[in-house]
Amino acid sequence: MTSKKSRMARREFLTSIGRAAGSSAMLRTMLAMGIGTTAAGCGSSSAAPGVLSNPPAPPPPPPPPQGAASPRPGDWPANVGAGKTVTILGGGIAGMTTALEMTRLGYSCTILEATSLAGGRNRTIRSGDVITETDSTQTCMFDVDSDLYFNSGPARISHHHEFLLGYCREFGVQLETFINDNRAALLHSTTRFGGQPVIARRVHADTRGNISRLLATAVNQNALDQELSAADKANIIGMLARYGDLDGSLNYTGSTRGGFPGQENTGSRQRGQRVSPLALTDLIAESFWEQRSGFAHDLEQQPTMLQPVGGMDQIARAFETEVAGDLVTEAVVSEIRKTPAGARVVYRDQFGADMTLDSDYCICTIPATVLRNIPNDFAAAHQAEIANFNYSAAGKIAFQSRRFWEQDHNIYGGISWTTQDITQIWYPNNDFGRDNGILVGAYIFGGPPGTSFANQSPQQRIDSATAQGSNLHSEMNGAAINGISVAWPKVPFQLGAWGVSNPSTLLTPDENIFFAGEHLSILQGWQEGAILSAYHAIDLVVARDAP
Repeated sequence: MTSKKSRMARREFLTSIGRAAGSSAMLRTMLAMGIGTTAAGCGSSSAAPGVLSNPPAPPPPPPPPQGAASPRPGDWPANVGAGKTVTILGGGIAGMTTALEMTRLGYSCTILEATSLAGGRNRTIRSGDVITETDSTQTCMFDVDSDLYFNSGPARISHHHEFLLGYCREFGVQLETFINDNRAALLHSTTRFGGQPVIARRVHADTRGNISRLLATAVNQNALDQELSAADKANIIGMLARYGDLDGSLNYTGSTRGGFPGQENTGSRQRGQRVSPLALTDLIAESFWEQRSGFAHDLEQQPTMLQPVGGMDQIARAFETEVAGDLVTEAVVSEIRKTPAGARVVYRDQFGADMTLDSDYCICTIPATVLRNIPNDFAAAHQAEIANFNYSAAGKIAFQSRRFWEQDHNIYGGISWTTQDITQIWYPNNDFGRDNGILVGAYIFGGPPGTSFANQSPQQRIDSATAQGSNLHSEMNGAAINGISVAWPKVPFQLGAWGVSNPSTLLTPDENIFFAGEHLSILQGWQEGAILSAYHAIDLVVARDAP
């Protein structure tokens, strides 16, 4: 707990910054230090930061549903499920994880998946694939090439997502680096620097330099004398000089860290005069810059990030192989009911016939947006939470293109950001140096831009993404072709990208019906969250059957 003395010293410290650089600088410094509060936040998901230039602060994450100690394979008694049957609704990562681990415990499992392909939102689009939404159909026109693919759902894995990575090792899914933070990529605000994009390295270098200068000024004005010894102050000044690349007078006049004029085009040839530092007033004028500077420091976004070689669906296909004997595809659930002995599910099979499946337990991973429209006899509290559960209106669009970002601008992988609706441009992290690649021309996480994207026709999405993207890369006009998009609120059997409500009742069973899915985890929007939710549901079932 912060002491009264420490709080007073910090207050005097911030006051001195206010005297030295003005109240706006003091406020921004407070935010950078994590001291103040703001209406603007930096959310995250499968990544996913907020989509607006000034998005609302995200709600706190839900408490771990399984308590302090997460259940995991190995915690459950061997053969505990012998003689018991389980119906699993949904063949996404949560459903397949549930079937895999429960089968290993002796349970007899059946997965009912509404589509023809398991994986849920883990989907990779390649040449000839068809994307069906509630009001449109698109066919992918990429060239036939295994390296030209579009991860329309999850696209990156955090290095500490231990269970997902463990399954990749077990299944032999090869991984490669996903570049989340590339200092050669662009940051673009329509209201700053004449609406021109700025190379990310300049923003990072100049932000560090200006903050270091402010803090050094405050220390030299004795703002922290109550907390720091003379030796401490000298050490801090030395640290700030190195951290911010300050000169001998502790001023910030720019840094080679920000690069050299024209370096984005000339690469190593230019090593003359440094680029002029960006003005502090511009860097603190809107929250966009500080949010983007902090993005890669978020726990789920820190390097090393990973991706499967050949597309994210390599994971889905590996899971599918493991549970193939338990998987029924094109099985559309039409009723979920309780029975005295367990649960009953009515579904329509691929031939249009109505089928009934009784089992001891049912584990439902169907998204709440879809589940609320399936007749059921859930308890009132469960029905209410399902009816009110919210999902992100995320969407993506991808183009095949000449690799102008590599060939013309020395950008190899990573993400550029903009305050425009498209929010992000992703550069491919595979096959560097080839002639063509797949450029994600927009990744929109939700909010009004996500809703607008979903309500556009596929051609309108192509037109708007090309127009907005050209404000960062003029080459988008002409080079980016064969656009294809996915708006998750309009994808049947999903109707949303990831859960954003805090679950409570759905973390508990309704008699012999249990619930799972990324939306019911502490890692909403991540495949690791889907796995954790499966473990939680398994733990609840095993608790019923364990001797």
